Amino acid sequence: MKILPVIFLALPLLWGAAKPPAHNAPAGPQPAKTKSAPRAVKTPKVPKAEVKPPAGIVTMSERVYATLKGFRPLTLDLYLPQAKSFPRPGIVFVHGGEWNSGDSRHNGGFSDFPALLNALAARGYVVASVNYRLSGEAPFPAALQDVKSAIRWLRSHKTDFNLDDTRIAVWGAGAGGQLAALAGVSCGVATLEPKGEAGAPSDCVQGVIDWYGVSDFESMAADLGKPAPDKSDAGDYLGCEPSLCAIGVARNASPLAYIQPMSPPFLIQHGAQDMSVSSKQSQKLYDALRARNVPAQLAIYPGVGRDFARDGAAPDPATSQAALEKLAGFLEGLFPKKPPAGTPVKPNALPY
Repeated sequence: MKILPVIFLALPLLWGAAKPPAHNAPAGPQPAKTKSAPRAVKTPKVPKAEVKPPAGIVTMSERVYATLKGFRPLTLDLYLPQAKSFPRPGIVFVHGGEWNSGDSRHNGGFSDFPALLNALAARGYVVASVNYRLSGEAPFPAALQDVKSAIRWLRSHKTDFNLDDTRIAVWGAGAGGQLAALAGVSCGVATLEPKGEAGAPSDCVQGVIDWYGVSDFESMAADLGKPAPDKSDAGDYLGCEPSLCAIGVARNASPLAYIQPMSPPFLIQHGAQDMSVSSKQSQKLYDALRARNVPAQLAIYPGVGRDFARDGAAPDPATSQAALEKLAGFLEGLFPKKPPAGTPVKPNALPY
């Protein structure tokens, strides 16, 4: 087994059983209006706990990246290398939570997720973890538009954060995996862009890391071998149940619908025993990317399910370690460390 520096060897200690809370869109009509009562809007509470960075890292918590009328301010947390010798690549993390819960400081299976984000920053990345509107606040495409707004906001502040805005990757898990994948392939899709941001920087990214996200809502239930439910988290997110939506609606929220030869490289990771989103979804995404000659890697881990957990219990440390090693290798291959000529670079022992 590859010997890793101390901080990655210690990462299994962070895994715990407790899980805190320019082309057009595919043709298709919008969802038909229903006669159901309006959904009650719940404003989530984002944790206020202090995030303590290690030496050499600066954190900026709850920075507002968008203010939308009728909604809470949208925020993100930043984890930045303190040294500013040259601009750094960016990583935008999108949390999971079935589109109806979660926040920027939690990821299923990690008892201290900010510690991992700090570790990535220590490796030399500008890391942003994003809060977005949940399905109880606004249905699709609101959450996706928020992710795009966050990417644009980061680019508009590239000098402030020492960001190389030509090298940004988006990473998500679960619902966040679907949003990350969709953000990655929908660059230039006018119907999915944030409203009122004409003239803003691009929301295109240069790489995507998708952990067990949905790639095709239309086949989500069938891939699990289950009948389509009458009510689901995916239905709340879409504004209609995938099996009952008007033609094209579920497709419009699916990353499979937007893949082009110029889509960015992907790393896709999934547990083979995931009973929430079948690993067939990741296989379909990988196959569709490769069919269009998009660079893509796929890792399906046997014997584990959601959050790389084994037997529905705690996440499996060996699998989680493997997933993080692949993530690290993908990022290093995507964004080689090539500072400007003559720039002194100090050895970095963190974190991989």
